[in-house]
Amino acid sequence: MFHKQGRALSRIATVMLASGMVVVGGLATAGAAAAASPSATGATGVLVPGVRYSETIKIGDKTVQGGIIQLKTDGDKLLDTYCIDLFNGTKPSAVYQETGWESSSLAGKPEQAGKILWILQHSFPKVSAEQLAKDTKIEGLSKEDAAAGTQAAIWHFSDGANAVPEDAEARQLTDYLIGHAIKLEEPKPTLTLNPAAVSGKSGALLGPITVTTNGSSVALALDEAGTKAGLAITDKAGKAVKSAKSGDQIYAKAPAGANPGSATIKATTSAEVAIGRAFTGVNAEGKHSQTLILAGSEPVPATAGVTVNWAPTGPIPAVTAKVDCVQGAVVVTATNNGDQDYTFTLAGKSVTVKPGATQSVPVKVGEDQPYDITVTGPNGFKQQFKGVLNCKTDSTTTTPTPTTGTPGTTTGGGLATTGGGSETPVLAGIAGALVIAGGAAVFALRRRGRHSRTSA
Repeated sequence: MFHKQGRALSRIATVMLASGMVVVGGLATAGAAAAASPSATGATGVLVPGVRYSETIKIGDKTVQGGIIQLKTDGDKLLDTYCIDLFNGTKPSAVYQETGWESSSLAGKPEQAGKILWILQHSFPKVSAEQLAKDTKIEGLSKEDAAAGTQAAIWHFSDGANAVPEDAEARQLTDYLIGHAIKLEEPKPTLTLNPAAVSGKSGALLGPITVTTNGSSVALALDEAGTKAGLAITDKAGKAVKSAKSGDQIYAKAPAGANPGSATIKATTSAEVAIGRAFTGVNAEGKHSQTLILAGSEPVPATAGVTVNWAPTGPIPAVTAKVDCVQGAVVVTATNNGDQDYTFTLAGKSVTVKPGATQSVPVKVGEDQPYDITVTGPNGFKQQFKGVLNCKTDSTTTTPTPTTGTPGTTTGGGLATTGGGSETPVLAGIAGALVIAGGAAVFALRRRGRHSRTSA
């Protein structure tokens, strides 16, 4: 009886907090994601404060709130996600980018990642709490139970954590999901253009560039530099195209004899992101925000870009970069489609790429460290790659430090915040959380630890 009353009061406190978001500075929901850079691929979103349908989960002798974390995309669309990065906190207003497993904390864990995908496909919110209760024969399973039980099961595989929901129904679900999970194959990206850079001689077809998407069609456009230079987007026959479908191959073509130049082809679509796609995030200061995995979506905007570099003669480079968490590095790949050697300096070393050849150079980056890699070339060529490398969950290196939380509980200072920003204040106590004084709403707040979150 007390448990069910506590759950109801928790929901009341959640409503109180949500209603006070305008009053308390820094708690307003983040706006739509900023436009993706040309090197970004797929969907992007901004972290929404709070955790949806959350309940308390014990990690050893510490407790956290576990549930659904949401990202807001352009057009105010929402993506439901779970945490796969327990020992790293979230950062307020962090911007998240869709990525593959090999570029996230799931790298090198194909068995665990595949089982997490099974959980996402067979649990909440993909499966309603009502249907999940029938499938698992767990009576009284609520949405809160379903979300917390699912998150705990995911942490078992993503972080190797002994995550135990305090609620009995949620705990039963966690055991069920862990016991039934089987490995599934990684889902395909929402939108990619591959390769992300092409180059060649003026007048030639540069490519092919393969389009892969969940969307029904992709709109293609040139940036201002490409339009001014007379660059064209074409099919294999050289016919101009403005759109493409998944599996199509497109090309770029500069006028014959055109002076050296660089431009960007941008592809846009609206599509549902596949469940199981990873999302990595950084805040405005370039600090890593807890890695997430998609649990449910609606059609959202997605973008991808290709850099095009052309010249009539000489070295003509095409350079791409990709995070490789297995190597713990950013792998820079340079192709030379010119008729002379292309030489550049990377990580203090000189690299020469012969005409028609390709070379990949891994640039080691420290865990949780920002990187800023710039590759230059002839005729003002410049490619810059920035980000933060986060490939580990830190579960083997982080020692949780308990901090005082709601009376009767503790929250682990080394455990992940599982909702809005880790620096967001929250209600301390459930009953009597809202006090009206002098016509102003006054909240009883407590400072939560680095890895605690707001319920919303």
